[in-house]
Amino acid sequence: MIRLRLAALALPAALAAAACDAPSAPVGAAPDAAPSAAAPPDPPPSAAPPASAPAAPAEVSAVAADAAAPADAGAPAEDAGRKPPVDAGGAAARDAGGAAAAARDAGGGRAEAPAPTGASPPVAEAPFVPPPEPGSADAVAAEVDAIFVGKKTYVARFKQEHTQKISGAVKKQSGALSVQKPDRISFRYDPPSGNRIVSDGVSLKVYVAEDRQMFVTPVKNSEYPGALSFLMGHGLRPSFTFTFNEKANFQGGPVLVGKPRAPTPHYELVMFYIDKALLAKKDPGVVRRVLIVDAQGNRNRFDFEGASQPASIDPAEFQFTPPPGTDVKQN
Repeated sequence: MIRLRLAALALPAALAAAACDAPSAPVGAAPDAAPSAAAPPDPPPSAAPPASAPAAPAEVSAVAADAAAPADAGAPAEDAGRKPPVDAGGAAARDAGGAAAAARDAGGGRAEAPAPTGASPPVAEAPFVPPPEPGSADAVAAEVDAIFVGKKTYVARFKQEHTQKISGAVKKQSGALSVQKPDRISFRYDPPSGNRIVSDGVSLKVYVAEDRQMFVTPVKNSEYPGALSFLMGHGLRPSFTFTFNEKANFQGGPVLVGKPRAPTPHYELVMFYIDKALLAKKDPGVVRRVLIVDAQGNRNRFDFEGASQPASIDPAEFQFTPPPGTDVKQN
């Protein structure tokens, strides 16, 4: 049970850590029908790229269907012009490591978490990406990226749903996400969960309330959050190549299947559910859903609603001190 709770935290933690490490720049879905591994749209790659996607500590539901078989046939079918309510989004987590894995193997015994210094990790240059072909899935991704260019913040409500393929176990959670580029992110989970994932630009903290443990890892050791790259970093296109998922039953707009440009152990593919009406309006709520599928077929889904790009976010949102008696493990 403890392992499952930790695993649930893994994805969000990885995302948070990755987000902290990613530079600010241009960035980057209906039933989750996964494309066939052998046929279009975009078969899942055999090797996975660097992953990212914050998930609250808790048993994460593994993605319940092979990337080769259609899944989540009941995805939102709202009119393209409306911002649909968010279905529980997948709490992505790696089977293997739990929160410790999420926090980059933040091992060791009890220790004090390092105080933020205010220094940000070095920003990497965006890789060169050729212009997209008109009308292609890459072209849609480029339009999504343009919405986030020059924007420093993002806030939204999210619902998470993680499904384990083998057991069929499903874990659902919800909460609020706040992002301030290039290196601050906060996942605040709704009660009764007291879990928190916070990056202050120096340290990534993953707090598992039920276990009274917090894992702390330096942001500089984090990985690029490809799954949430539409919010942070260089954008969707530098992280993925895209095809359309023609099998997905999503009436709001196109579903993009992203294959990582670089191998990552965290996921095989990521699907982005795009609201075409909001895309035309350049609305930050354009990405309605992100579905992350790992090599084992587990699925982690995030549905977003009420997205906005405020002028500023209270700095206190990116600070967190655990309750007295918390076992703090540092990497």
